[in-house]
Amino acid sequence: MRITSRSHRRAFTLVEIVLVVVILFIITAISIPVISSMLTDARSTAAGDMLRGRLAEARARAMEEGRPWRLAFIPGTGVVQIAPEESQEWDHVAQGDIEKVDLVRSQLPADIVLGCTMEEIVSNPGAATPGNSWETIAIYLPAGDARADQTAYFGKTGFYPRRVVLRGVTGVPTIEDINPRALP
Repeated sequence: MRITSRSHRRAFTLVEIVLVVVILFIITAISIPVISSMLTDARSTAAGDMLRGRLAEARARAMEEGRPWRLAFIPGTGVVQIAPEESQEWDHVAQGDIEKVDLVRSQLPADIVLGCTMEEIVSNPGAATPGNSWETIAIYLPAGDARADQTAYFGKTGFYPRRVVLRGVTGVPTIEDINPRALP
């Protein structure tokens, strides 16, 4: 009977360890931008859903109470507010989240800001400068329609934003992606 001796390997070589570390570094370097982009897209989608929900809430309150309700935002921030059009809350700018009978103020997801024009968001790669007044997206009337057509933009600063477009006659908002290839 023949006895064979096997040599057991007890450790990895330095080359093998360095190779594994390099592969992990490459995978990490590729995945971080992808994950960051996915998070920005998810926040932008959540902001669109939140805006659509706040617009629906303002419209419903106007119809239920028989008086105009307004939805507005502070440019350069993610702060949105709904309240009756004649409310004293429109006289001063405040940023804290609050929910009362005649007032709802909330914040869009992190890093998402609102602006009146696309340039306010695209051309500002750093932190946006907060505005000092409320900018109206909609004033809903008791019939469920809005006083005027409006457009506002939202997204992460330095990137192409999305926009919320409100049709005054129907009071229906739509959230649209902006295709950078279609821009002049």
